[in-house]
Amino acid sequence: MRTLPGLLLALVVALTLAACGGSTEESAPPATTSETQPAVGDREQAPVLEGESFGGEAIALDDFRGRPTLVNVWSSW
Repeated sequence: MRTLPGLLLALVVALTLAACGGSTEESAPPATTSETQPAVGDREQAPVLEGESFGGEAIALDDFRGRPTLVNVWSSW
């Protein structure tokens, strides 16, 4: 009876790999850049954000104009 657990394990692994396999023709094509982002001229301006850097210097979102910027806003309530 030692082969039954091994056989069940092999069956579970085979089913898992089969489920992770290829795609069907019905799946949606990958989105293009024009579908996910508006044109540069159509974007709204970011709000005015100002604060202090970790070094104590004044910093503003305008300092990063024209460059991709991630703003992480959090609170510890």
